[in-house]
Amino acid sequence: MTLPADRGAGIDSVAITLGANAARHLPQNLPDIVGAVIGSLLIAVSVFVCYGFADRLARLLGATGMSVIMRLSSFLLVCIGVQILWNGASVLLGSLAK
Repeated sequence: MTLPADRGAGIDSVAITLGANAARHLPQNLPDIVGAVIGSLLIAVSVFVCYGFADRLARLLGATGMSVIMRLSSFLLVCIGVQILWNGASVLLGSLAK
């Protein structure tokens, strides 16, 4: 359930994508920084809870529920990949237009 958030390239790609599009001005950027810290804490808590209660959660969801969760997390990972591709392609095409 925590696949894109805590495994290798998933977290790296999310951090790079979000960081590449962030504003670089501190007074205006402060809410974004606070939001990123709160989001990071929420992800850390969710990873802790999911790891701590994985066996109970798997029994509660059953085989069908786990299949749905795996498909949703896979879709989320594809969406992150598309966002990275879109950002890279738009920068490339923008530089070629100049």
